[in-house]
Amino acid sequence: MPSDVKIKLVALLLPASMMLGCAATGGGPGGAQEMINRGNYDQAAATLLVHTTQNPTDAAGFRLLGIAYYHLQDYVKAGENLARAIELNPDDAVAHFYSGLQAERTGDIARAMYEYRSFITLRGKGKLAQRAERRIEDLRAQDAAEFARTAIAGERNIAPGEFSDSTIGVVYFNGRFLSDALRPLSTGLAELMAADLSKVGALRVVERMRLNQILTELRLSHTGAFDTSTAPRLGKLLGAAHVLGGDITELPGEKLRIDPNLVDTKSGEVDTPDEAVGEFARVIELEKQVVFATLEKLGITLTQAQRDSIAVPPTSSFMAFLMYSRGLEFLDQGKLKEAAAEFEHAVQTDPTFNEAKQQAMVTGVLLETPPTGTLGEFETRAEADSFMRGRTNNTTGALAATEQRLGFLPEAQPERDEPYTAPFGSQATTGSVIIEGRFDDDGTK
Repeated sequence: MPSDVKIKLVALLLPASMMLGCAATGGGPGGAQEMINRGNYDQAAATLLVHTTQNPTDAAGFRLLGIAYYHLQDYVKAGENLARAIELNPDDAVAHFYSGLQAERTGDIARAMYEYRSFITLRGKGKLAQRAERRIEDLRAQDAAEFARTAIAGERNIAPGEFSDSTIGVVYFNGRFLSDALRPLSTGLAELMAADLSKVGALRVVERMRLNQILTELRLSHTGAFDTSTAPRLGKLLGAAHVLGGDITELPGEKLRIDPNLVDTKSGEVDTPDEAVGEFARVIELEKQVVFATLEKLGITLTQAQRDSIAVPPTSSFMAFLMYSRGLEFLDQGKLKEAAAEFEHAVQTDPTFNEAKQQAMVTGVLLETPPTGTLGEFETRAEADSFMRGRTNNTTGALAATEQRLGFLPEAQPERDEPYTAPFGSQATTGSVIIEGRFDDDGTK
């Protein structure tokens, strides 16, 4: 092999901003995700904007672009790109999570809770899923407290005449005619009625936590909340055109009677759907009768699918439902350990009782997971999770090519005899540098 050689190199004359960008990233394999992890959000956004323009169906690219914009506090663009990522890939758990953060930043708490719930469904178990579950419960509590304070403070300005006729609040039925052992049924039946009425698309049912907070602010007993004389005020504060409540009475022979009252918040008039009477074991069947009678009084015509959905009993066990009702009562009182025990007993009694399973899970999270704090604190803890930081496996080859083209990701080149021409097009120029000398020349003469 000759010792005299001539080496021809191609110099890439890059814009200064790109050279700085390349240096800032450290050239790791993480690409855009690594830029985001390092806090180089401007560079990530620049890379990803080019990439998503050229690759309009790459869900991972839109997700990362949305995250970059989120950290740049451009929440409008963050929302647009995260929504596009979810449209392209509905199973992208991280996109749903950041969409929840973005919704919180823009004050859309309902959508934030929906997106966190989607994340939990996709992510399954794990610490981050538990924190997201706790975040949902914290947001519900914050929303209810703010709702109650605002409603009571502005009560004079509330105009019930403007309420939509499709709104209804279900309060706890009076249990004063029940024995102590059965009194929790007043809570469980109201919860079940609210859930069944929520299955009707024509109705909007006031969330139970909002009702509880209003009752707390008014210093009313949760288990004896309904009174036809005060129901119009309660409906006014709840923003509901109708309030459903009534009495539950224990009868001889282990029987129950439910006497429902439907109050029109606007007029104060009280209507009485048909009562329901039956044995303890048929308590859920009695609840269904009241729901169908109430819908009839409201003039709502159900589809067969809606009717079938409402008719499905959550459990066939009276004891399981009573335990579930006790759990709800303890939950309202802030007795989490006692509530968790009752929900677990309900599930053990009837393993198919999904509502009890859900409450057992939520109560367990409240017991085991500390409050999530401010949005900033929640965000910081979430982003420290390896699941959130390790999504580079979703970075496509096309995205990597964009990063290389913009100078943010170095490209390992194979040995070649001919000069390498980088794919920069008009973004860079090339020139030749000739280096002459001997490999065995030690510099001495």
